[in-house]
Amino acid sequence: MFFSTLFTLFGLGALCWILFNLAVYALPFAIGLTCGMYLYETGQGVFLSIIAGLFIGGFIAALGEFAFDRIRWAPLKLAIGLIYAVPAGIAGFHAAKGLAEFGSASDAAITFLSWLGAFIIGGTAWARVSGWSEVKAMSEPHPHRSFDEN
Repeated sequence: MFFSTLFTLFGLGALCWILFNLAVYALPFAIGLTCGMYLYETGQGVFLSIIAGLFIGGFIAALGEFAFDRIRWAPLKLAIGLIYAVPAGIAGFHAAKGLAEFGSASDAAITFLSWLGAFIIGGTAWARVSGWSEVKAMSEPHPHRSFDEN
């Protein structure tokens, strides 16, 4: 009985982790899935569709990070960040709402948790597209802002 509870909690945690990562990468995932489905519907085969969808999704994620890193004009950087963060926020809202409704909480609590999930996942998507991960945050200062400058 103990092990079944432990495995259930581990499986639920793994599913939540997968859900969180898919929500953070909502835009590249949606574009890769759409391209893969289009290739499959045009008769290109299952293998090519899967490989091309994975490649295109990864390319879109890398393109966003590269563009965010290379562009210096603030309004364009804001637009790139929003292009990646808004779909992730929408996916985070619906994922958090679905999880909050399992607990049979009140409508106000479900709405609050849904918006909290939207802001957390949208902010995480913004942080990942900007290239500022938790490893860099702990080990080295931001590459464009030095506190040692005079």
